[in-house]
Amino acid sequence: MSGNGPLTDPAVPAAAYDEAYYRQWCAGFSEWVASDGSQVAGIYPGFLNRAGLRAGEVVVDIGTGRGELLAVAVEMGAAHAYGIEYSSAAVRMAGQTLEKHRVGDRAEVLLADARSVPLPDGVADLVCLVDVVEHLTADELHAALGQARRLLRPGGRVVVHTMPNRLIYEVTYRVLRLTLGRGRWPKDPRNEVERTMHVNEQTARSLRRSLTRAGFGTKVELGAWVYTDFVPSARGRKAFERMAKVGPLARLAVADLWATGVRT
Repeated sequence: MSGNGPLTDPAVPAAAYDEAYYRQWCAGFSEWVASDGSQVAGIYPGFLNRAGLRAGEVVVDIGTGRGELLAVAVEMGAAHAYGIEYSSAAVRMAGQTLEKHRVGDRAEVLLADARSVPLPDGVADLVCLVDVVEHLTADELHAALGQARRLLRPGGRVVVHTMPNRLIYEVTYRVLRLTLGRGRWPKDPRNEVERTMHVNEQTARSLRRSLTRAGFGTKVELGAWVYTDFVPSARGRKAFERMAKVGPLARLAVADLWATGVRT
């Protein structure tokens, strides 16, 4: 069990992640809301397929939110799935998800901080962080990845998905703002939720560095999502789409990143 002493207050307080956030912003909300938790968005089975979930494995989902990944993991054959979540609103919603999917015998949600997970060493084969790392400062992320490593058996893996790839905002958008937008586009394209909660947006290089620092053998890849909702013009959106198809430029246009770290 972790015994690192008292934690400092998180950069984004748990109260910021209220029920409204999970009903209106958190990925997959439309399917969950429309079905009261009985349906899940395709991102969750998609994530577990990419993570190579095998029947009989134990899964820990850090920042589990509404708990869809837990339900899907059990339905795909996981022996047990644990969700770690510091938002009490999310814990209640995750409980509803597990009840709707009738997986409460093999899945549970723990109200806990990602930096201090109340589970024993070596309990997991797979630790998941689905769109979580951008919500943690560098120090918080390092602590959370340390917990992931502690929880994994030798040969176990941590799989991370994050969005946005910081380069799409800080490089590509800025260049297009000055050229196509002639400086008239908003200086910061982020929405209010991103400005409040995204305290550590990643690039492929920074994500690789974080996982390596935590002691993982690491592979980082671009995803496939070309996200352009924030771009104010059709020409700008097309520029992103074209760049995403050109190998050397794809890292400046593709919105999401994947990383896998192996516990040696």
